[in-house]
Amino acid sequence: MRRGALSFIFIVILSFPLKAGLGFIFPQQVENHRIDQLLKEASDLYQDEKFDEALEIYKSAEELSKSEKYSKGLAQAYLGMSGVYFVKGKLDVSTSYILKAKNQSYTSQNDDISYSIAFREGLNLHMLGLYDDAVKKYKEAIAISNRVKNQEDRVNKLIGIYINIGDVYQLKKQNDSALYYYKSAYHSPSTNVNNKFTSSVSISEVYIENNELDSGKIYLNYAENYSKSLGTNYSKALLKEISGKYYEASGDLQNAISSFENAIQLNEEINRPRVVLYKLLSETYHKKGDSELSNSYLKQYVAVKDSVDEARKRNIKVPAMLAQTDGEIKVEKANANVVLIFVISGVLIAVILSGVFVYSKKQKRKNLKGKKENLQLKKKLNNAFEEVVELATSNSPNFLSRFIEVYPEFYSQLVNDYPDLTTADLKLCALMKLDFSTKEIAEMTFSSLRTVQNRKYKLRKKFNLSSEENLNQWIQNLHVESLTMV
Repeated sequence: MRRGALSFIFIVILSFPLKAGLGFIFPQQVENHRIDQLLKEASDLYQDEKFDEALEIYKSAEELSKSEKYSKGLAQAYLGMSGVYFVKGKLDVSTSYILKAKNQSYTSQNDDISYSIAFREGLNLHMLGLYDDAVKKYKEAIAISNRVKNQEDRVNKLIGIYINIGDVYQLKKQNDSALYYYKSAYHSPSTNVNNKFTSSVSISEVYIENNELDSGKIYLNYAENYSKSLGTNYSKALLKEISGKYYEASGDLQNAISSFENAIQLNEEINRPRVVLYKLLSETYHKKGDSELSNSYLKQYVAVKDSVDEARKRNIKVPAMLAQTDGEIKVEKANANVVLIFVISGVLIAVILSGVFVYSKKQKRKNLKGKKENLQLKKKLNNAFEEVVELATSNSPNFLSRFIEVYPEFYSQLVNDYPDLTTADLKLCALMKLDFSTKEIAEMTFSSLRTVQNRKYKLRKKFNLSSEENLNQWIQNLHVESLTMV
């Protein structure tokens, strides 16, 4: 399990699909400030990684909410406890609290909480290696997040999901697709520091796995700055782990060992066993020629792995728990709507019969078009990024036309907003959009560094950018296609 499934562990969550569209029937509860304050204290402790203390306060909030029939308090307390048990690796207990939150009446009134429940269900499935099921839950979360009115909040929610989908691809050894999602997240307008850290450290790890160490180092430096802002042991531990991988790949074995050992210590402080670190240390000592320490860490790896595997056996029932609840929700939804169906059925039948011929012809055309669009979208997501990058690196004359096909919205916005751009300008923008450095662009286009720098300077003037604004970042933020591509 990589960083993706922990990228949003500090969120509060809820959901109940049956009533999500009928919030007007269920009036908002009167706020209970005493319980809300308790929940805030627990959340603050959670973010400070004081999980046991947070758990006790969540339990107190649960008991008080029960006695005062405060559904909002119960829902948030259950989600808080779900998060604590997730961190502890007790996914069955975590899931049981998600389901309790899901059954609260307050859940149906709040899209933020509905989103968070779907996201957390995805995390638990993700943690178990059930990647396809996890992605389905993530897509449920995307559908809910699209109802969130605040644009900044909506973008941050979407980016959190993209990071996790990227993690799924990385775990499935599909690094090009993983890199696409990670970069879409990193270069988005998201202001969430945790998202920036997680996406940058993830990009770095992929580059390291691909043995592209210069690029890996660049994003590792970005991640280090975001980690300092976060100040959490989790971010520090993850940064040390990926730093260790970088040093190991670079041949700096002593710094690799030091980084891995620091990562183990930081994970122990938050009671989060990270089994793979012992294996990484064993492999690094083996490369160093120290067979004694290599064997010692290998034994620790086996011992810790056995312990973790034993603790996870009870998590096998998590998918069944979620599937059963989803089935119950579908049944309840059907029962709740049966009366409405009978009332309108007569009218619907009349309308359908009168328009069936016209509708059938239109629907066939629509379905055919939809299938083609879906196939094109899947092809775009899985293959387009790799294809366009390959055309760019080979300086193919087909590069720009293919780029326009893959990124039509980006191209359209450029030519509409800046009609005086030349074909050469557009090609340079396309290369920057794909995150190529000035040096890489010079090599691909057989130009000098100074030539590319001068072209960028002229572009900056055409875009009316101040000297403080980063041209590459501005290009990256210009129409974030990834927010509409899932």
